[in-house]
Amino acid sequence: MKRLPLFPTLLTFLMLTVLISLGIWQLDRRAWKHELIRQLEAAQSLPPLEPADFLAAMTGPTSVQYRRAELPCSPGTVLPYDLKGGSSAGGESGYLLLVSCRPNNRPPDIVAVAGWTKRPDAARTPLHVDTVFKGLIIERPYGDAPGRPQFMLIPDTAVPPLEPSRMPTPQDLPDNHLSYAGQWFGLAVVLASIYGLWLRRRLKLAATALAP
Repeated sequence: MKRLPLFPTLLTFLMLTVLISLGIWQLDRRAWKHELIRQLEAAQSLPPLEPADFLAAMTGPTSVQYRRAELPCSPGTVLPYDLKGGSSAGGESGYLLLVSCRPNNRPPDIVAVAGWTKRPDAARTPLHVDTVFKGLIIERPYGDAPGRPQFMLIPDTAVPPLEPSRMPTPQDLPDNHLSYAGQWFGLAVVLASIYGLWLRRRLKLAATALAP
């Protein structure tokens, strides 16, 4: 029996191991993502957040993502904090107008979505805010950018004349892990097939060369 070519066989085995491992990793990520979505769905039914909950999220691994909260905001007429791209409750693209509601500049640092608008110049227009925002908390809306608020509240209502913004849901999280796993496993099948065809042809040529 002919021995298998050492280097091509080892290389193929190594690549197959990597491809299959990546596929299994994506399946594990899919299970993790589904558990995360389940936790975020359950978070919305928990009691409203207290200041201690925000402090725990700022100083430890505790998450307040998608928890409901109430934020008194009575600064009077203010210049909006920021303008971010976003959608209205009806799904129309536009901008989310953010306001800062920190009492006496004390933590936790939270911004609230005052509402949705089509106007890209809305951030330069003073807005009269005197309300209690009630809605969902989003953690790290600016990522890890230094000096930026760590929490953003997306309320159920809007400050006139703005319109309500779209409320995020846990299902918004991307879940492409199954298709990614299929791609890795598919590449493994293709590689194994190519190696099998190449090996078959090599053995056939070797047998022909040895034939009398």
